[in-house]
Amino acid sequence: MNILFLSLGNKLDYQCDCLFHGINALPGVTVYTVNDYWYVFEGNKPDDLLRQYGMGFTITNRVPKEKKHLHTFKQAQEHIKSHFYDVIIYGSIYRCELFIDDVLKNYSKDQIVFVDGEDHDFSLIFYKWHKKYFRSQKLFLENRKVALSLYSKGLFFKRELREKDRKYFKPISFAIPSENIVSKVPSKSIEMATMIPGDKRTYIYKNESDYNNGYQMAKFGTTFKKSGWDCMRHYEILANGCIPYFPGIEKLPSTTMVNFPKTILLETNRLCESGAFTDSVYEYYCNMLLSYTREYLSTTNLAEYVLSFCKK
Repeated sequence: MNILFLSLGNKLDYQCDCLFHGINALPGVTVYTVNDYWYVFEGNKPDDLLRQYGMGFTITNRVPKEKKHLHTFKQAQEHIKSHFYDVIIYGSIYRCELFIDDVLKNYSKDQIVFVDGEDHDFSLIFYKWHKKYFRSQKLFLENRKVALSLYSKGLFFKRELREKDRKYFKPISFAIPSENIVSKVPSKSIEMATMIPGDKRTYIYKNESDYNNGYQMAKFGTTFKKSGWDCMRHYEILANGCIPYFPGIEKLPSTTMVNFPKTILLETNRLCESGAFTDSVYEYYCNMLLSYTREYLSTTNLAEYVLSFCKK
């Protein structure tokens, strides 16, 4: 299968990059890009990646160099018209609409993927809470207009998804590279991880290894909804053999983060808050969550899910 993956490819974008990583991990798939997408491939200097969002932890520097297949804009246009690509994926549709007219003219709905990985869910309440996130209400509404104009022309996946919009869009979530998932639950030396979301004083880690070790040595890691429900931190905690303590998860919409183990975390939250965790109970739930992460929350799982809707 030949896939053209369209993205600006200039800075980290979790939903887009999780999908790109996962697709490149699938056998029998060749992924082409027209922009360099430098930071996702192996061989970058750590200092260069530290300038990326989240200091480049978790998703950058992981795709093998031999997987890099760069087409010029002219080549891509010709290949679109000749149907060289089997599937066209827009990894972040509001940021990159390259070749959209040619793609819609030459490909059927089940051969085009649009991804909306933004924090917003199209509710005006979100806009009122996050006015600085948008330059104007007009821009916020324009995103919804674009989405509604495209959902009938391709497979449109949306991350922060309200139940009322499920009839238009398919759910999608972040994921974690399989190589990031520990093989077994590590030994624990502290109760709660040092890192507290939003508290800059606890952002003490300068490299990815120390960051991961911070969760591996802890029984629990605090996480919660910020601008959007989905957050790479949820998956980083799970992948390091640590149980997320997730206040407010009971309010998570049923159409957002659909593969996330919400039911299990509702129970582990209760046990954590009541102090009812014994060593054996903790071991049981931690092993369960680690197995669940490996089986359902990897970037490969994400790629297989998205491509399962595409024409074979």
